Amino acid sequence: MIQFLRRRVKNLSQEALARMCGVAASTITRAEAGKGLTDRRKIHKALQGLGAPLEAPRPVAAVRRNAPAPSNVTAELFLESPKQAVEQAETLWGADLGQHLSERSLHTPAEQLSTPLLRWLVAPPAVLESTPDSPTNVTEDDVHAITRACDLFETLDHEFGGGHARTAAVQYLNSEIAPLLRGRFAPVVGRALFSASARFAAKTGAMAYDAGLHDLGRRYFFQALNLAHLGADRLFGAKALGLLSHQANFLGDFRSAVDFARTAKTGVGSRATPKVQAMLAAMEARGLASLGEERACTRALTEMEYAFSRGGTGQEPAWMGYFDASEIADEFAHCFHDLGRGALAIEHAQRSVALAPASFRRSRTFAGLVQADAHLMEGGRDLEAACTLAEQTIAHASRLRSARVRSYIARFQKGLEPYARARPVREFRSALAGSPLLQR
Repeated sequence: MIQFLRRRVKNLSQEALARMCGVAASTITRAEAGKGLTDRRKIHKALQGLGAPLEAPRPVAAVRRNAPAPSNVTAELFLESPKQAVEQAETLWGADLGQHLSERSLHTPAEQLSTPLLRWLVAPPAVLESTPDSPTNVTEDDVHAITRACDLFETLDHEFGGGHARTAAVQYLNSEIAPLLRGRFAPVVGRALFSASARFAAKTGAMAYDAGLHDLGRRYFFQALNLAHLGADRLFGAKALGLLSHQANFLGDFRSAVDFARTAKTGVGSRATPKVQAMLAAMEARGLASLGEERACTRALTEMEYAFSRGGTGQEPAWMGYFDASEIADEFAHCFHDLGRGALAIEHAQRSVALAPASFRRSRTFAGLVQADAHLMEGGRDLEAACTLAEQTIAHASRLRSARVRSYIARFQKGLEPYARARPVREFRSALAGSPLLQR
């Protein structure tokens, strides 16, 4: 299995395989040389990590329209059968809409995530088959409608936070997109349909992630990876992995964040456009910064900056439109902040806020809070500047429904604890007490 993967997947290192298998890198070296393993428990664990089928897969039951969804939604995270993938998607959407889900029922241990990643890497192109007797005939207009609806939800997400219209997005998936995925379509239209549906699932996942529903968000991101594969959209599959990397870094799983980004880079290869290359390099850089690996992080940031400089609007997918100069500055700011480089973090955060569109309220809030937090570095030298900036940023955030923003505020407040008696801190906490952002 190890030899097969090393032949098929370019740049898959022995170290990465060791993390997937839960063994030492030296064990992988011995196994690849044909010396094998002798501990049966280790063999079983390693094969699980590599995605080898050890038992018959559970059948995926179709969900009847309007039928109550089960409270425990178990699922494979990557399926090569379009029919099974659509049935599984409907199961998740119906259960989510009916509020039959719990985070515990959706939780997938980190050691089980390598299997769907490897399947995505090595799976051959999918063969889509429409449903000949379906009453729904899917056209290019239907695909365009999904794209326009996704644009709308993306605008709402950036300006008002993931908690604002997430339920409406799930409703759109359930009532509008699901029937189309079971419809009749020409091959070209079918691929475009699955690709557009992948983007909508990813946006719904991003809204769940922002609302603090992390296991649900991760499930949607993997669903987007699966739908993109069925739509022969390798680029958006890489985007889905970029979202998984972003989330893993936020949750403190820094090594997985790096692995997700590197898997995406390997999987998309030379097909990546400059902006997609830049986005994946940025995700890798964030994970490396969180790990404190400054030299590797600097290398990834240089790769991001160079790739972005080569970008052109004509060759980029429309969904990469958000990744502009403001986003580049924000990635620099986050990385320098996590590396403890306060002055550089402040410089780039200021640039990010200055360049960000006014409608990107959440992004401006993140950059402002990173800047404020950076002022606390080096012994709280700029305590008053930090508190003033944080207060202004939170006031401009207004009623953002974002658990992630609240976590940034909590991190800033924790940084203030050594200076609790100082006047700027007391005034800031007094002003913060009435913020509508913290009432949710």
